[in-house]
Amino acid sequence: MSFRRRAPARSPLPHSRQCNLIGYSCSGWIHPRARQRNLTGYLLTAPGRRFRSWRCNPIGYFVLGGWLLVGAVLAGAGALCAAEGRLAEVVLELDPRSAHQAQVTSLGPGSWEVRTAGEDPYVATLPFPPAPKEASVLTFEYVSLGAVRPMEVFAVFPWSESGAVSAEELPYSEGWSTFSLDLRPALDRATRPPTRLRLDFGRSPGQVIQVRHLRLRAPDPEEEAREATRQGRRTSELALENRIRDFLGRRFSVEVTAVEVGPQEVSVQGNLGKETGELWLAESPLWRHLTEERTFARVTRLEREGEGRFSVRLPRQVAGEDASQRDRLWSRWLVVREGAGGADEVVSAARYADAVTARGAPPPPELRTKKGLGGFNLGRPALEGDLDDLGIGSVTVNLFLSRFLRSAASPRTMPFTFLGRTYHADRVEVEKLDRTLLAAARRNLLVFGIVLVPRAKSWDSPALGRLMEHPDCLPAGIYSMANVTDGAAVETYAALLDFLAERYSRPGAPFGRMHHWIIHNEVDAGWVWTNCGEKPPLLYVDQYHKSMRLAHLVLRQYDAQARVFASLTHHWAATASFRYIPSREVLRHLLAFSRAEGDFDWGIAFHPYPESLREPKTWRDRKATFAFDTPMITFKNLEVLDAWVKVPAHRYRGRDVRPVHLTEQGPNSPDYSPRALAEQAASLAYVWQKVRALDAILGFQFHNWIDNRAEGGLRIGLRRFPDDPEEPLGRKPVWQVFRALETPEEAAATAFALPLIGIQSWDEVLYRGPISGEP
Repeated sequence: MSFRRRAPARSPLPHSRQCNLIGYSCSGWIHPRARQRNLTGYLLTAPGRRFRSWRCNPIGYFVLGGWLLVGAVLAGAGALCAAEGRLAEVVLELDPRSAHQAQVTSLGPGSWEVRTAGEDPYVATLPFPPAPKEASVLTFEYVSLGAVRPMEVFAVFPWSESGAVSAEELPYSEGWSTFSLDLRPALDRATRPPTRLRLDFGRSPGQVIQVRHLRLRAPDPEEEAREATRQGRRTSELALENRIRDFLGRRFSVEVTAVEVGPQEVSVQGNLGKETGELWLAESPLWRHLTEERTFARVTRLEREGEGRFSVRLPRQVAGEDASQRDRLWSRWLVVREGAGGADEVVSAARYADAVTARGAPPPPELRTKKGLGGFNLGRPALEGDLDDLGIGSVTVNLFLSRFLRSAASPRTMPFTFLGRTYHADRVEVEKLDRTLLAAARRNLLVFGIVLVPRAKSWDSPALGRLMEHPDCLPAGIYSMANVTDGAAVETYAALLDFLAERYSRPGAPFGRMHHWIIHNEVDAGWVWTNCGEKPPLLYVDQYHKSMRLAHLVLRQYDAQARVFASLTHHWAATASFRYIPSREVLRHLLAFSRAEGDFDWGIAFHPYPESLREPKTWRDRKATFAFDTPMITFKNLEVLDAWVKVPAHRYRGRDVRPVHLTEQGPNSPDYSPRALAEQAASLAYVWQKVRALDAILGFQFHNWIDNRAEGGLRIGLRRFPDDPEEPLGRKPVWQVFRALETPEEAAATAFALPLIGIQSWDEVLYRGPISGEP
């Protein structure tokens, strides 16, 4: 998770009805500000929500007597809305008084926190006017640090199972994600439209769920289409996954052994083994599935050299469409022969470039400390001094790609050219990033850019948004997987990455430096953070691997030291949701692609939060064991991750241990009481003993710098909330401990934690036994 997760502000008025009073009536809802100016709007809304006010409001009786007339108006308005192609919508509010085995607290207009307190927690909405028939989808945004199983909605009063619709779960989400549930199975059985709903939040006490933007709406056309094709797509994707798995596991007698990309040429070498007959070197673009291609772009007929070897040199750039150039940097190379029925028979695995001639190899700064800071930016210039006071050596910086690329030229854009096409970067946003990276460069800090692909609505034009968002991305995703399914999308993605890589690796660092890239966020929880639909695990990682591979190849043109990193949560061998993939499984699939298609030098950006993000006492974690199949890797058992990356089969080319940086984690202080603040600081002192001792872990970028209201009630920062009434932005005790680490003051600053943890010395924190099981 990260403080980058704040959702964009929303208009309080449904866009299709902001200037249409009939449209408001169509939804059965009047915006509060509209009511203040419009008595009719108040009269239409008040009776449905404030029954008790009727006894002392004669106008209320008048409105009640006129409901039949109002209903006719609403029906006509609904027809008008439908004719205009607008989606019916009803804004809902939770009724805290209706809570059962739950505590419901308002967090502001349209936002609530639900704390479950039993095995049957639920809360109803306030009454609302009868919803239009087409408004059948309940949708809301939520944060929940645990999966809620099941999530049920009762749509027919009196409440009964026949009027309920159930989802298997409300998935675990550390940021504001969208949940939608179609209530038609219950509404179709109802004799009248709903005027209240009941939301049942699982069967477990102790859950904390934040909810906002609760509403009923009509299914959008994309939802209807997805539902109609869902099962067929699932079947076809499972079949595709099996074909990919078989292909990755095949052993070929012909081998492409090396691919090198220079400024002008691509060199491909291989061994034909004992294969005879007419063999061809073929090219396959990154965005295609090898197993689905019947014929490949044959480049040249192969001639056998000594001992069956072959060597081919080809121009790097070739003519593309529309007089543009096509770069073979991200092509895969394989050997084929003509097969039956005109299809090509694949006789080798495909291989990406192993080496790219780089413009330079500027050495990264020498890490003088493992201490780092997550989510750094100069939006808080008054706190820039923390970079010096805390004595850190590295930072992470969020790269929201939609901020940097514009669909057309304007006074605030700057043009850049890529493969013969002109693109437009947002000069204002680029200069903001310059200032952040220059602040890091002045201090010689190692910088990790976190590449995030915002949803289509965040880009400056619908066409550009649709191009950059993965075509299978669903509304549950906060961010999208990069669109690696289409040539134009891949080229645009590569163009923007190329612009950033070139700018921030220039000699002398005139705009600052970006040394490494973290590709997307917490990809094992891709349903929330890197969504590309409901994909089987290997097919999902196929998409992620292509995004990583492309970024790696673009980076290596400019900096031979640069790496890409895979971002993973602490859910190691088990998941928090059936929609997620264990992080160990993601790594295993990445290794499989690396073995089959040419290894590349990627690292791991791990997030080892405590077992519960709300509980700082990580030494009590029960799901963190010292076995390779541990459900979780938290602060408590980092030794497992250190051991896993040292396994020879997991190393880069079997030789080099893949670097690990802990790029997002921080213990929580449940509140600002002295006890909670002390436990947060003790948790940092505890984990630091492990981080210092484990040599595969190169860095610890503390997240969060500052407590953030958008993080589901967490207080995992070094500083208090900016709007804290007692001490805004105040330094917490954990700030003081972090500053003291690796200084002469460390022993004195951390001694308080020993009795709190229940140990006599810090030596007791380290685990020195074997890691059991198969890695």
